[in-house]
Amino acid sequence: MTQTIESKGQRIVPTLGFFLDRLWVWLTGIAFWLVGAVVLAVFTPFWDNARAVWDSPAMLSALQKDVLALRTELAAATGDNRVIRQPPGLSYVTEPVRMGEPVILNLVIERTELGAQCHFLSGQSLFTEAGGVITPGSEMEPSRQISEELTRLRVKLIPPDTLRPGRIELYIALEYDCDGRKVYDRTDVVTYTLLPHT
Repeated sequence: MTQTIESKGQRIVPTLGFFLDRLWVWLTGIAFWLVGAVVLAVFTPFWDNARAVWDSPAMLSALQKDVLALRTELAAATGDNRVIRQPPGLSYVTEPVRMGEPVILNLVIERTELGAQCHFLSGQSLFTEAGGVITPGSEMEPSRQISEELTRLRVKLIPPDTLRPGRIELYIALEYDCDGRKVYDRTDVVTYTLLPHT
């Protein structure tokens, strides 16, 4: 299908045959594209990958929540979410303790990274009898700040007069000033046996 130009300046106008040829080229290209898309969809994990890319922001958000939850659980397990940390089993009460006598609480304690900028304000000793009744004892005034290394403290506490002989649980509720805001923590529970008067 050839056209000749007789004189300069004439335009070549495409004929109907040209458009039909182009139409077949376009239809063939579309057909190859469709066959390729079907092969891609059937024989490759294309849709799984496309879905994974589409769902990745939601999955990343869920993963971040899981990591945050794990971090929180780890901090709780290691004691890093507290101002102070006590190694288990090292704090104790000097025994025997009889009714009317002061209680000597031996604490092994260290400050955590979270508590590095905190200043101890006060503490309140709390005694729990076998019946579950919690009674406040003497207050604890700040004498020195705890370092980030294990520190041994001997604290003399006056128990309440209403305690009955038997198993007693003791802990100290602590108040700290951490960069202008009050933060509350507590020591681990220590048990001892309160003996009757002799």
